[in-house]
Amino acid sequence: MALLRTIRRCFSPRLTVAALALSSLAGCMLYEALVPSEPRFAFSHAKHVTDEGMSCEDCHMESDSGGAPTIPVLAQCNLCHTEIDAEKPEEKRIAQFFEGTKLKAAHRGAVGGDVVFPHGRHTEAGMDCAACHVGIEANVDVLALPRASMASCTSCHEERQTANECSTCHTTLREDVAPATHSAVWMRMHGSTVRGGSEATADTCSLCHQESSCTTCHLSTQPQNHTDYWRLRGHGISASLDRASCATCHRDDSCVRCHQESRPQSHIGNWGGTTSRHCTGCHFPIEGESCSVCHNGTPSHALATPKPPDHTDGMNCRMCHGAGQPLPHVDNGDSCNLCHR
Repeated sequence: MALLRTIRRCFSPRLTVAALALSSLAGCMLYEALVPSEPRFAFSHAKHVTDEGMSCEDCHMESDSGGAPTIPVLAQCNLCHTEIDAEKPEEKRIAQFFEGTKLKAAHRGAVGGDVVFPHGRHTEAGMDCAACHVGIEANVDVLALPRASMASCTSCHEERQTANECSTCHTTLREDVAPATHSAVWMRMHGSTVRGGSEATADTCSLCHQESSCTTCHLSTQPQNHTDYWRLRGHGISASLDRASCATCHRDDSCVRCHQESRPQSHIGNWGGTTSRHCTGCHFPIEGESCSVCHNGTPSHALATPKPPDHTDGMNCRMCHGAGQPLPHVDNGDSCNLCHR
């Protein structure tokens, strides 16, 4: 809006409309460049694999032991396409892949970085290409080939009980070199990613990190969402919704340290009641946890329902007030005579 007001002040209405039109056109052109509607380097695996019944080995004849599968050369295409004329529309797509007889670099899409993936070793083990390149038979864009994810590699190695250490696939292992997923905003966002999971990190944090990796930082530095408001009010709401999430870092004593002396702010005068069942949210297991921790000496005990005249102190109240006639409050295992006199 500020930009629009500036344009209105500096230009006439006609120039304003023209400027906005040019901006929209530039935006469309940029979007088209970043998100092309057509395949950037079209090659229909679906046509060759699904329609023609070809196998991967027909084009990728061999796989070396070091990394990339053999990239097709023009002679291999010529086995089926005997004459390639770049002027003919139907053969233009084939010609775009080559400079002379050599394949253009854009098609040489081996694994990147320090990752080693010996295709030959996988094919010798009876692995099907589609097991890693899921959906390759429908692919139409060479630059958008479906590739195996780290999660799929580690789960496959675990299932087959083969080597699954980082050094199996990575040649460079240094503590000061972070993975590509650990971007500049990772320090801020890693907490939500770990809690929610993602394709990049789901169930893989423990491959590199131990529990001490968290405590090394967070014993002295709170997570960024643990603000002052969080400490005073927000943490109780979150704990009531998902106690298991808190238990990832905190143990029971984390609550007791504060709340044994200071009651939660939600515990106002009408918090309890004769039909209250939410106490067990924190006070669990309730057995052996005396109600007097909170309620000793409060007026509510003076108003406790007195025992009927025929109920003596030696009677076991729970023989009657059990499953058939539930108690109107949480049973913590204490003697009923402490309150009901």
